[in-house]
Amino acid sequence: MENFKWLDKWYSKHVIENHKENISLEIKNSSDMGWILKVDFRITDYKHLKLMNESKKVSDYNYFRIEAQDKQFYGEADFTKLDFLIGKFRAFVGETDIHSLENDFFLNPDIQSFIFEEEKDSLIFLHYTYEKEVAEKIINTGFNFSVAFDKTTTSMYNDPIDINYNHLVRKPFGKFVIVICISKEIYHKYSKLVSKSGNRYLKVEEILSEKPVSKNELSEDVYTLNRKFIKGFFNYTTGEIITNKEFNSKYDSDQFRKNI
Repeated sequence: MENFKWLDKWYSKHVIENHKENISLEIKNSSDMGWILKVDFRITDYKHLKLMNESKKVSDYNYFRIEAQDKQFYGEADFTKLDFLIGKFRAFVGETDIHSLENDFFLNPDIQSFIFEEEKDSLIFLHYTYEKEVAEKIINTGFNFSVAFDKTTTSMYNDPIDINYNHLVRKPFGKFVIVICISKEIYHKYSKLVSKSGNRYLKVEEILSEKPVSKNELSEDVYTLNRKFIKGFFNYTTGEIITNKEFNSKYDSDQFRKNI
C-alpha cells in the first residue's frame, strides 16, 4: 500500500503546485484482465527521469513490461502487480531507487507439476512457512495444526486465476511451501465413517494421524497429519524442490479408524 499512498500524495502535490501543467495519468484493465499504467507529462518541467525498458514473463498470469522515456511512462502487468507498476513509476520520476520484483518461481512449470501431478486422484493443500527447518521437520514428523486444518492451509485447484490469487494472499506467510496430498479414496472413506459416527465436530484431517492428540500453550488440541501425506516442499523464490521419500497419498492405517 505504500506505493498507492505515494501516488496519491504525488498527484495531489502536482495539482496544487503545478495546476497549469497537464498530466495525463491513466490506470485501466488490459484485455487479459491485467493492469496498464500510462502517464504522460511531456509539457511539464520534470527532470532526472530515468530511461526504463524492462520486462519479464513467466506465464500468461505472471508477467510485466515497462517502457519509459521522454516523460512518458507505460507499464503493463498481470492482475497482481498494480502496486509494483506504481513502484516502477515512482522510480522513473526519481523518488526512489528501491523497488524490485522478488524472484517468484511459483508459476514455473516444474513447481506447478510438483503441486498438481496428483490432482486427478488427490485433494491438494498448501501451507506456507518462513523457515526451511520447519518445512523439513514437517516432512520428517508430520504436519501439526490446531483449531482447524483449513485455517493454516489452502485447498488448491488447477485454475490459473485461483492459483495466482491464493499465492498472492498466502506468500507473506513465508517462502517455503508445503505440498499436502490426500487420496480422494482415503479421504472419502474416512469422511463416510466420521459421518456415521455422529460426531459432527470431527474432521477427516484430524484422524489421519498415528500420534496422540496433544495440547498447545493455549490448551487447544493439536493434531498431526501423518507425514506420508506430505509430498514435500518448495522455495518459490529459488525454485528449489524437496521431495518426501516416504510420501504416499493413499496411505492407510488401522490407527485412523481407532481415532474416530
